[in-house]
Amino acid sequence: MGVFNKVAATFQESRQFLKRSLEEYIMFSSEAKQLTLTKKMVLLLCQQAETRVEQLKSLEPHSEEGLIATIEYNNIQVKLHFTPEKITLNQDCVEGELRLLKPPQFETESIVYRYLIAGWTRFLGGKLPNGALPKEVRIENNKVYYTLPRTQLQLLDSLFHSLENGSALMINLQQGDLTIKTSVALSWNNFKLQNLLQLLNLK
Repeated sequence: MGVFNKVAATFQESRQFLKRSLEEYIMFSSEAKQLTLTKKMVLLLCQQAETRVEQLKSLEPHSEEGLIATIEYNNIQVKLHFTPEKITLNQDCVEGELRLLKPPQFETESIVYRYLIAGWTRFLGGKLPNGALPKEVRIENNKVYYTLPRTQLQLLDSLFHSLENGSALMINLQQGDLTIKTSVALSWNNFKLQNLLQLLNLK
């Protein structure tokens, strides 16, 4: 066996090993052009988000649909029940769409804030006033639209770097499993396996 063949065989073996390590986190069906991040993977991503985002106190899959996030800001806790619906991959940014499954719930120890929240909910119907959100986020009825630099989303890059700009990913999160439908069939060869393992701290 020549040196080149040996290298190729070793590379194949290491890819097989990486693939086996990832199979309990990612499943996909090329016929249906869909990929599923299992509940185990979703929980791991939620934990990573909690450690990286200061105001995010907890993020967990809801037993039926979507995710529950608890955010603390200026001594007010906001509980959001939402589900991701769509992500569009552009050259240098990602546009996302979430749907709120329930109106946000607010909790606070402060009596002043309680009055403010009660009044705000009554007069504004719980809608967020303009200017209260970062410019990358906007809300229309029960939909939240956001834009993020592509460099911040290493997971998307590791999974979907081979997709064309402008590709839309349709997302569904049921019972903790996150299913992503793509416009083209993907296989393990399309993924940056090494990056994925590093991202999940599996190495």
